[in-house]
Amino acid sequence: MKLAYFRKSKHSLKRTIENLKIEANKLGLIIGGKIDLSGGRGSVFQIGNPDWFGNLMSVDSNLIGFLPTSVVVKQKDSDVLVGVATSSALKSLTKDPAVSQLATQVDGKLKQLVHSTASVEALKPNKVVLYATTSCPYCKMEASWLDEKKVAYEEKFVDLNQQEADEMVKKTGQMGVPVTQINYEDGDEEFIVGFDKGQLGSILNIVS
Repeated sequence: MKLAYFRKSKHSLKRTIENLKIEANKLGLIIGGKIDLSGGRGSVFQIGNPDWFGNLMSVDSNLIGFLPTSVVVKQKDSDVLVGVATSSALKSLTKDPAVSQLATQVDGKLKQLVHSTASVEALKPNKVVLYATTSCPYCKMEASWLDEKKVAYEEKFVDLNQQEADEMVKKTGQMGVPVTQINYEDGDEEFIVGFDKGQLGSILNIVS
C-alpha cells in the first residue's frame, strides 16, 4: 500500500515553499497551519478544502483523521522533495463509494499541487498488473474496462498460482481481489485495492 507520494523539486527549498503557497491559492486550497522541521530542513503544511471535510463528516465522522492533508517540503541531501500522504489508508477503512470518490478527488488535487509546486510533470505509469481470481466478478469488470480503454496489463490469477497469491499479500497485506499494481517510470509502485475506476482513470490518464 503506497502511503505517500514524493517528487523532486526543480527549485531551492525557499523557492519551493513560496511556490507551494502560490499554487495552493490557485487551486482553491487553504493552508491551515505550518510546522517547521528541525534544523531548517523544511516545513509541513496542513492544506485542505472546507468541502472535503464537510463531505467526509456527513458520511462518517470517524474517518476524519484519515483524510490526507499534510504536504511536506524538505531538504534531503542536495535535493528538495515535495510530498503528500495518499488516501490509501482512508480507502482501506470503508467500502462507501462516496468516501472512495472523495478520496480520489483529494489525491488528484494534492498531487496536482505537488507537481505545480515542484515544476514537474506527473509520474508516468509503465506497467499495470491486475491480481485477480477466475471467479471474481469485479476482477472481470476491471479487466473488461482495461480492455475497453486499450490499457495493456498483465493479469495474475491468485487462485491458480500460490506464489503470486503470496506475492500480492506480501506487497499489500490484502487477501481480497482485485488488486491493481501500477509501476512508474522511476521504479516506484502503487497498489489500488478494489475496482476503483476513478483512481485508475486518474493515474492512467483515462477520460471516462
